[in-house]
Amino acid sequence: MSAEDPITRELTAIWREVLELDEDEVDPEEFLFEVGGTSLQAVQLMTRIREAFGVEIELAVIYAEGSVGRLSELVEEGLLAGLDGLTPEEALRLLQEETVRAERTGDHA
Repeated sequence: MSAEDPITRELTAIWREVLELDEDEVDPEEFLFEVGGTSLQAVQLMTRIREAFGVEIELAVIYAEGSVGRLSELVEEGLLAGLDGLTPEEALRLLQEETVRAERTGDHA
């Protein structure tokens, strides 16, 4: 995942808010506890990821693999797994909804 990827950008924003970091303090490969994160902040990250992406990442995974880079990969995997059971109509509806959301937020990746 690159920093230009919309998932990585959104996760970086969540990471910065939860951990109260400046933009230049975020290293996508640095783990939660390496940047001084706490258990409470890990729970906040888990909740914010679920709210932002609709993907459930277990707390143990955030503890063990919790970097922006790795979490971006896991979110993408979760999003793709969620597409497997969709009908073409459902996939089109989701794509249209995401297009509208991206236009509203200026996120044209």
